[in-house]
Amino acid sequence: MQIRTEQGTMTNTLHQIKARAGYFRHAHHRGGYGIHSPYVFHWLNSVLYEKTPFYAFVRLRALRRALLNDGTALRLQGFGTAKPRQTRIKSIAKNASARRKYAELLFRIANDSQARNILELGTNLGLTTLHLAKTDERANVVTLEGEPELYDFAQRLFRREHADNIRHIKGDIDDTLPAALQAMPSIDLAYFDANHTYETTMRYAKQCLPHAHARTIFVFDDIHRSADMERAWNEIKAMPQIRVTIDTFQMGIAFFNTDLQKENYIVAY
Repeated sequence: MQIRTEQGTMTNTLHQIKARAGYFRHAHHRGGYGIHSPYVFHWLNSVLYEKTPFYAFVRLRALRRALLNDGTALRLQGFGTAKPRQTRIKSIAKNASARRKYAELLFRIANDSQARNILELGTNLGLTTLHLAKTDERANVVTLEGEPELYDFAQRLFRREHADNIRHIKGDIDDTLPAALQAMPSIDLAYFDANHTYETTMRYAKQCLPHAHARTIFVFDDIHRSADMERAWNEIKAMPQIRVTIDTFQMGIAFFNTDLQKENYIVAY
């Protein structure tokens, strides 16, 4: 989660308004117009637009409602973005956690790809982590968080939910990511939701690249949050290892599938 200055927030808000207008001008719709790849067309209908109420969603939605009503205050350090401040769990759940439809999309991505080795950069309150972990008890989820009080809260949540397949690592991601990657055999799915700047996004993506394989999927959050994040997303799309990307405005989804022709899609979601 990021803490931003008032000026930075205003600049990014204006950028997002402009970016959203451009997104809606170019987004393809569910009918398939402009979607040339049979694989992508099938993926959109079976994963992105799938409405199946998976067994785990009942509990996960209940947890979200509880967080949105939790007035407990946490003291956040602000890791490189601003001065420390106090904020309530319900505010974090509303403004900094992945919205329900995107958390459930991550569940469906992990489920469809049968991801076993999952990496999350930025645990936050831990709700999105649980979406990734609850797809399959055989999945190994490694999640990294720098904020001590967020880490402690999520750790208690994982214990209460008996999420024994989550390895939760505390500390600055710049320091903890190299060792975490070294301990992972490979990455099937990676979710980037930490410090949303060009420099850190590109650094983390490049560090994870050697651990990707032909069926790996990278998911980047807030790709249109700022001009810097759009710059990072454009460079990620151009990486030769990445074959297909899907832009849902909130998230950028990158596929390494070597059977696919290189293509970038903007999809209405």
